[in-house]
Amino acid sequence: MFNNYLTSAIRFLKRNKLFTGINILGLALALAASFIILLFVINELSYNTGFKNRKQIYRVLNYNVDVKITDDGSPYVLTKSIKDEFPQVKYVSPTKNLNNFSIKLNEEFVPVRNAVATNSEIFKIFDMPVTGQQENILDEPNSIVLSKEQSQKFFPDEDPIGKDLVAQVNDKEEVFVVKGVFDDIPVNSTLQADCFINDKWALEQLNLRIKDKNAETSWRYLYWQTWLLLDKNAITASLEEPFRVLEEKVYGEEDYYDFSVQNLPDVYLGSQEINSGFPKGNLKNIRIFSAIAVLIIIVAAFNYIILSTAASTGRAKEIGIRKTNGANTQSIRKQLLTESVVLSMLVLPVAALLAWQGKPYAEELFQTKLLIIQSNIAIYIIINLVLTLFIGLASGLYTSSFLSKLNVISILNNSVKTGKRKSRVRFALIVVQLVIFCFFVSSTLIVRSQYKFALNKNPGYYNEDILFVNMGLNSQNSLAFITNIKAYPDVISAGGAIEALPMINFWPYPMELPDDKSKKVPIELLAVDFDFIETMGIQVLEGRNFSREFSDTETSYILNEKAVKALGLTDPVGKKIDVVDGTVIGVVKDFNLHSIHKDIPPLLLIASDDFAMQVAIHHKPGTLGNLLPLIKTEWEKVAPGQPFNYKTIEEFKKEIYAEEKNLNVIISISALFSLLIASFGLFGVTLFSVKSKTKEIGLKKVFGSSEKGIVFSFLRTNFVLVVIASLFSIPVTILVMSRWLSNFAFKTDISWWLFAITFVLAAAVVLLTVLWHSFRASRINPVEALRYE
Repeated sequence: MFNNYLTSAIRFLKRNKLFTGINILGLALALAASFIILLFVINELSYNTGFKNRKQIYRVLNYNVDVKITDDGSPYVLTKSIKDEFPQVKYVSPTKNLNNFSIKLNEEFVPVRNAVATNSEIFKIFDMPVTGQQENILDEPNSIVLSKEQSQKFFPDEDPIGKDLVAQVNDKEEVFVVKGVFDDIPVNSTLQADCFINDKWALEQLNLRIKDKNAETSWRYLYWQTWLLLDKNAITASLEEPFRVLEEKVYGEEDYYDFSVQNLPDVYLGSQEINSGFPKGNLKNIRIFSAIAVLIIIVAAFNYIILSTAASTGRAKEIGIRKTNGANTQSIRKQLLTESVVLSMLVLPVAALLAWQGKPYAEELFQTKLLIIQSNIAIYIIINLVLTLFIGLASGLYTSSFLSKLNVISILNNSVKTGKRKSRVRFALIVVQLVIFCFFVSSTLIVRSQYKFALNKNPGYYNEDILFVNMGLNSQNSLAFITNIKAYPDVISAGGAIEALPMINFWPYPMELPDDKSKKVPIELLAVDFDFIETMGIQVLEGRNFSREFSDTETSYILNEKAVKALGLTDPVGKKIDVVDGTVIGVVKDFNLHSIHKDIPPLLLIASDDFAMQVAIHHKPGTLGNLLPLIKTEWEKVAPGQPFNYKTIEEFKKEIYAEEKNLNVIISISALFSLLIASFGLFGVTLFSVKSKTKEIGLKKVFGSSEKGIVFSFLRTNFVLVVIASLFSIPVTILVMSRWLSNFAFKTDISWWLFAITFVLAAAVVLLTVLWHSFRASRINPVEALRYE
């Protein structure tokens, strides 16, 4: 039975090549876009699913009570306290990535990107298969466990267990013994490691940096990520009281931190408000891209229904003859539904090919690699097959129901009427398609407007002719570098800071109120040199700028207006404030310290010449091309052999707002897809309308209707659809985009002209689509039209 349906479906699709071709193209575009979006969404949602016991794995978080910020740092000593005082915790392990760890290979040291210092219990927490020693694998100081990839690199086609490796760690050579090899960790995991070594090496590295040399016992240095494996029967609420007791014991009345835990499945997508060096996902983006995929699929499904009903007049006699020969409504419905499913399955390989070709471009838009993850392959296949079948079934249900109920007598008398109800359904589907198109276009214009606003808004400092040079590990040479480049006549000024503006990171400090020492307010810190404020064009409102003439030290401070208000200061210049008993020497006008996503915070600026990580150079307009080679020459003097990394302030801002730019492009492409697919539907409806009204057009011409009048009648009907769709799209767009704009502290207005542009664009596309068929209809010979069956 199914073979008969399949044969009949293929025969119909071959016979109706125009219908088949247009539908395949429309569905292929929709499915290709959906496949790419689904690849991104599946990869994001499958993060950290490679560990079987993931629901028992937690990481420790700390909430800084004074500055009200949560991060994933914890002290090394916390591990021992949890082992001793938390019976519900089975295993606990601190982890820290080592800087500058390399392994000797063929007389050269090869850097190992993810060398993680930890203890043996990391393999109990994360169920990574390990070959070699199974217990206490990292207890000996010179133990090392390699990933399979690293094992093959350093011991190709050999068994590395028990063999020695020479590594460079903390600027000295050490011999390590390979105790095991673990399976490569999936790329979609928060924990990433090329090798594990004993945690003593990270403690040694930290003690080289801190004055007290007590990284293993201090509760102040939060440089570690602490991972726990809870007992199966334990609940996270049982950790609350032990944490509070521990905090009181180690911090006393000065309760700096509140410790808590976060489940591993929540780490990737639930850490937007947590300061962390681990990769973070974005649930907002997943929702946006999923919604785009759904809308494109809806447009494609509606398009199939529209085209199928448009082609139904050519099948009326076929269905009538089949019913006369005994076919029942159910069998005809099954045949038509099979045709829809067969068509969608024919589209699948075409869509997959388009998606594969479009993947590199999508990676640029999503700003991430769209990897085909081996553990997700079954999910990709199942979801894409289900989606394809769903489109075929959903699209075919209405069509099969409509066509299978055609009356035999009416068919054979050549009097099949589409009826007002059927026409209304088709027109309603076209309106929905146009609403989606208008929504995409309006949203694109709003996102673009906000992106332009972000780039062009006056941030309170120079917005152009500023070059940032990243000093990297050469910050100690920043003063010499700045002094040298100031000598060039095209350089107006140069100054250094810990970060470029707008800042990406946050440096909060809990500051006591001058009039009430029991209260603290969070104030951000920005370390700058003596010339940075002038170089950036930040306006000094009261007092003075930092100056070498006044021998300003690290106890001389400048506040912004927000800080003055937050601290409750009047006449702030000369006042003492709680930062190592510092003195306020000036007040600057508020400026955008961060991107426009964030409001302007209270800010304290500190002066020093010793630590500039970024050098800002204010140059004369139009001179950058000639100036760059000269600046590079000065760079090579202070940092020979080091890469010269620089960005203009325009490039820097474009990077910060890259997400908005990419969203604009993605929605634009979605609008284009929906436009193309909807145009196919309009093409089919116009073709259907011309065929069904052939005699009517002939009669109109006999009774004196002009060609222009006939064309106008077609255009008027479709113009009304555009008006209705535009009106419906406005409140939807305002609702959705207002929520999106709420993510910005500074935002543009949703102007009426954005919707006017959308309407004009939609009207132009729709009218041009139907113009060709309406023009051909207007030139029909009346004699031929009256003989049309």
